[in-house]
Amino acid sequence: MEPPPELVGIVGAGAVAEVLGRELHAAGIPIAVLASRTPSSARRAAASIDAGVRVVTVDAVPRHATRVIIAVADAGIGSTAAALAHAGMRGIVLHTSGASGLAPCEPLRGAGVACGVLHPLQTVVSPGRGDSRLRGASFGVAGDDSAAAWAAFLVERLGGRALRLAADDLPAYHAGAVLASNAVTAVIDAATVLMAQAGVPRHAALEAIGPLCRASVDNALRLGPAAALTGPVVRGDTGTVAAHLAAIHCAPAGAAELYRAAARHLLTLAREREVSPPTLRSLERMLESGDGGGA
Repeated sequence: MEPPPELVGIVGAGAVAEVLGRELHAAGIPIAVLASRTPSSARRAAASIDAGVRVVTVDAVPRHATRVIIAVADAGIGSTAAALAHAGMRGIVLHTSGASGLAPCEPLRGAGVACGVLHPLQTVVSPGRGDSRLRGASFGVAGDDSAAAWAAFLVERLGGRALRLAADDLPAYHAGAVLASNAVTAVIDAATVLMAQAGVPRHAALEAIGPLCRASVDNALRLGPAAALTGPVVRGDTGTVAAHLAAIHCAPAGAAELYRAAARHLLTLAREREVSPPTLRSLERMLESGDGGGA
């Protein structure tokens, strides 16, 4: 006998599986079962969601739920989909990867299961940190019609915003998400590396740049990146940029390359602010030469 169509199962016991399951359950989406390769992790995640969530094996999930969310590492989506298909899965299956598209779900789609993507556009470091941030967050949604519709319904229940995407466009979307999240972390780290070169201890640098980082992000989101841009590039201050390039010669290669890459994109924004073409060309030459020689 098939389970009622409204019951949901989760495969995975990591931070995303646990936090998403907890938030969906609290929003009135009953989570019936949870499965994971590691029983102890499954028990912990299930208990965190609700005492009534049953821990089962992956091949038992289709007996308890007709709607399933796969929240495992990208490399494990395909094997999980194959296991569910082999176990006779019917209904709808979503996965939470922002880049994988529908290819890993082919075993399920071949068996008539509607498949889609429900990708939280939010960072979840651990189950105990930032869980409420999924409420009101945006989610990338893609896939077969009924799967994408269910994904959008879940996002609505979470009070979020569904970004409807074509499955083939997911890699570009996810690259943008990585720049907005992981790359910000890289930029902050590189800033502390360069400040350490000037003798500022890492912990002090992190504390010092905090207000600057928050104000810059807030201004960019509120005003738009071009309008919010300040600093030597938009001022056409070739002397300061030349001094920076000279200083980063002594910096680790990663931090130096990140500075140059970011400055090149800042030139694109500076064009929107009508910085004079000769100044922009001078800055471009400096960044290409890497030594300030074009100033």
